[in-house]
Amino acid sequence: MYCHSPEQAAAAADFARELQEYQAQLRELLLRRWDPELYRSLSDQFDRMQMLAELLPRLSVTWTELLITRAELTHALWSRTAPSRINGRVVACHEQHAAVLQKALRECGEYMARLPSSS
Repeated sequence: MYCHSPEQAAAAADFARELQEYQAQLRELLLRRWDPELYRSLSDQFDRMQMLAELLPRLSVTWTELLITRAELTHALWSRTAPSRINGRVVACHEQHAAVLQKALRECGEYMARLPSSS
């Protein structure tokens, strides 16, 4: 069992909130026509998430997976021939990215659940 500081637990809670908000906004982006402002907001949010992820070393592999799946999803979005249509590649990339987001949320929960006991 790993022990984490209260500061890491707080960072994990903040990271989990950011992940959930990011996930909701990403779904909104996929449902709409191309929205550059929403995309910029998501990019800014991802930058904030990166700062939090750096405080949580046990999430480093998952964070790397998030970076990769986000890049793949972004490439699929930019490669669409019709900006208003979601194709199978975008759907598959989003599903993969969403699975890694869920993994990151679970790992945040582990940080929050494993606080050292105050003796």
